Amino acid sequence: MPRLLFNFGLFVFILGCVAHAQLPSPFDVRIDHYKTGSIHDLVINTPRPRFSWKISNNNEPSQRNIEQIAYQIQLESIKVSAKDNLFQWDSGRIVSTQSIHVPYASRYDLSAGARYRFRLRIWTSIPNESSEWTEWIYFRTAIFNLNEYLTDNANLLWIGSTKINMNELRKEFLVPNTSPVRSAIVYISGIGYYQFYINGYNVDPSRKLDPGWTTFEIRTLVATFDVTSNISAGMNAVGVKLGNGWYSGEQLGIPTYGPPRLLFTLNITFQNGEQMQVLSDQTWSGRQGSILRDSVYNGESYDARNERVDWARPGFNDSLSAWIMADSLPSPVSEARNGQLVLQDMPPIRAGFDALHIETDMSNHERDYLKSMNLKYIQGASFRDGRGSVLKPISVSQPTVGIHTFDLGQNMVGWCRVRLRGLRGVGVYFRHAEILAQPLHSTGQSTGGIYTENLRGATQFDTYILRGDPNGEIYEPTFTVHGFRYFQVSGAPNPLTVDDVECPVVHSETVLKGNFISSSPIINQIQHNIQWGQLSNIMSVPTDCPQRDERRGWMGDAALSVNEALYNFDLIKFYVNFLNLICDVQQSNGAIPDVVPNGGGYPADPNWGTALPTITWQLYRHYNDSQILSTYYDHVRAYVENIRGGYNNTGLVNLAYQFGDWVPPPPQPMTNEHLIASFAFLHDVSILINMSQVLGKTADSQAYSAFYQQLAEEFHRVFFNTAANYYADGMQSAQVLALALPNVVPENARVTVFNHLLSDISAKNNHVSTGIVSTAQLYPLLSDNGHHDLAVELISSTTYPSYGYMFTNPYENATTIWELWDAPSEGPGMNSRNHIMYGSVGAWFYSHLAGIDLSSTGITIRPRMVSETKKHLLSKINCQLSTLYGLVQVSYTRDERDTVANSILMSVIIPPNTQAKVVFEPLFPGSRCITLLEDNQTIWSLASAEFTHVRNFAVERDTRTDFMTVHIGSGRYEFQVVWQ
Repeated sequence: MPRLLFNFGLFVFILGCVAHAQLPSPFDVRIDHYKTGSIHDLVINTPRPRFSWKISNNNEPSQRNIEQIAYQIQLESIKVSAKDNLFQWDSGRIVSTQSIHVPYASRYDLSAGARYRFRLRIWTSIPNESSEWTEWIYFRTAIFNLNEYLTDNANLLWIGSTKINMNELRKEFLVPNTSPVRSAIVYISGIGYYQFYINGYNVDPSRKLDPGWTTFEIRTLVATFDVTSNISAGMNAVGVKLGNGWYSGEQLGIPTYGPPRLLFTLNITFQNGEQMQVLSDQTWSGRQGSILRDSVYNGESYDARNERVDWARPGFNDSLSAWIMADSLPSPVSEARNGQLVLQDMPPIRAGFDALHIETDMSNHERDYLKSMNLKYIQGASFRDGRGSVLKPISVSQPTVGIHTFDLGQNMVGWCRVRLRGLRGVGVYFRHAEILAQPLHSTGQSTGGIYTENLRGATQFDTYILRGDPNGEIYEPTFTVHGFRYFQVSGAPNPLTVDDVECPVVHSETVLKGNFISSSPIINQIQHNIQWGQLSNIMSVPTDCPQRDERRGWMGDAALSVNEALYNFDLIKFYVNFLNLICDVQQSNGAIPDVVPNGGGYPADPNWGTALPTITWQLYRHYNDSQILSTYYDHVRAYVENIRGGYNNTGLVNLAYQFGDWVPPPPQPMTNEHLIASFAFLHDVSILINMSQVLGKTADSQAYSAFYQQLAEEFHRVFFNTAANYYADGMQSAQVLALALPNVVPENARVTVFNHLLSDISAKNNHVSTGIVSTAQLYPLLSDNGHHDLAVELISSTTYPSYGYMFTNPYENATTIWELWDAPSEGPGMNSRNHIMYGSVGAWFYSHLAGIDLSSTGITIRPRMVSETKKHLLSKINCQLSTLYGLVQVSYTRDERDTVANSILMSVIIPPNTQAKVVFEPLFPGSRCITLLEDNQTIWSLASAEFTHVRNFAVERDTRTDFMTVHIGSGRYEFQVVWQ
């Protein structure tokens, strides 16, 4: 009997453990917006961080209505030395549904330069029990007053040389053996770029082109590294390589910039509490190393004969080089401009597999989907399966003797590693290009060479001189970066194959959080091109292009692409940094420039300056973080008031501009530039109203609402052509922008203006004549106003001008987005094949084709539907979006079941701790929903009810529009909606 009781008790215990293990639990924890699971050395730059987490459903999306009812966070300090005090904070059980941006609520700020760990657990409604604690998550805090800390140390110098190209610096130092090393923290800034070595090892090998680009005299970024595991008792050595980067006058022509320079401090704390420092000072020595020349635009020259393998190791002795004492150089920051040394509080630029983390992945599904739909595979490289982080050539040709031309199959940004074998002193030359040489007009055939004229002043040219290693040697550049698809090698001493070349993709570290695929091969290719184009243009700042002598932070490109970028990638830290750079160069009157950093051209064109309010607002939309609005509200308001000052002198009719609706498709002219500028002004006033309402600034909200109404009436009055019943000159852009602004076009004119727009598009055989500003507004405008069919027709076009033409024309097949609609027909002057400004349409894929809208009140799923007669254009979509709450997925199929015509099958996944409404539009004009099923069970029917609660579903029918809305909690849902 006792044995039976024991077994039964054990069985109950095991069941209890299994049940407890299956409880919804927190995962993917963030602190201060950083994903804790993907960062080895997590550094927080605030004394009062906030926490976010997702709630697991144990891979059972069918488990529904999971809601958090409480959480508990425990945080404690980690003692570094015997003198440290232990700090602990326990939130206790906090009854709250909040799982994002949860504040650290202790009475005491976290200490600067300290180590901590935290963990959390939650209680959910299913069941009402606590989850297991997460594993302890470790982080450290930065020195919060970093500028004061670094500038107050009189022994700490910026070092380098004005005498030689001193791009390798080193110092040896003795660590006493009196007490174990418990902590060794480095703060470093090497500008333009640096690479950092301790005892011969690159401390962070995938980290490249550091620090991030800034207006250096106002803000110079400093990185921090935990090198505790690299330091040992006895002699140690530190080595730093320096590159010119954006601090070079060659790049920007800024005469006050000069040679590279280094600021370095190593703080070692021992177990007994004693400390020691290693600082950049004139005890360091330096030389010109193997890099003879480096330039962002013009590439690198590298002489491998100058390599010194052990140069960053202790005991190194070099009898072949002249190492001289480093000079003290001026700080790059300007006291006159209140310059600051600031922690680089964003992910760094990385190369290869560490650059892109995958949070959503449909790679297997994508292949099956394309195969089942009999669709061709997408041109270019896929980063979803991991191979896209380091590309291998898909072919190699030899157009002339001694030249190898490699095709990567994908327009990319980075460089190539090349395996070479040859005699000492042999020079090998590398060139990079986006396309092959233009076809000969007589034959229509390419010569096989590469086309570099569109690079303008940027040569993208690297040189390598072999050291003569009989085992072979591998070269890859250090302080330059290239935009290219074709990689040409000249003078290689040995025949090269595709196996001798691999090319790491380089960009600011980020997470792929969005995936979109459909039954349309055209849309799939556009999505591919947008994602690759966006990755190509996040290089510590959002750039316009990655290949020619530009690559700058053009604000118009950043504003147009930010919504798309935030659907596809996790970039909140990246864009917050950019907002700070904009504010750095904002003038006292509120004006900002067209380009940031190193802004020029004050005041900005309104459609370029809109980057400040637009990025701020889009970050709030995607991350539901009102703190961002609070931080930048005054800057946005000052900017709007600056535009208002100009408006007071000119009115809208002559509002100042520089660029208008940039690069419409030739031969179309540009529409009225003052109307284009006025659109941006009204757009930004509207954003300011929204910001003020969220922040509860009632007076501002009322004042700017009244001002907006004044502007709206003036816009119509001065730009509307009463004789012709359209805006300005009647071009598409003018109608699109007027219609996109709220309350501008009077109701009695709206139908007429819309019909004129539609007629113009029809007269151009369903093609656009829009530039970058109006193209961004066109597709949502059509979809939201009953013309979704037309929007899908336009995006599906492959004839000029269209997105599809970029990869179906007879000249070249794009794998990123072109700068110009007619790139092959244009000259080299301004003709990038990797520009992101027209990538704005990518946001529409998520917001309208998949219909995902995120707001502070919940998730709305409302895919716009093409009509029955046009469903061949888009009969299926599948979209994943990883949000701060978890995965949102929308998948629909039209008329999959032969027995049921005029139906939609839709699968939806809603993450735990959220609510959603799913909206179904009529499939054709005049149709009504007759049956709505979920999991093959009727939850609403026209015959039985207008509004019903069945199986906890709330279903509503809008009798005016015949839209059907279902209110749901978290989980997986399988809907079928039948229309007649």
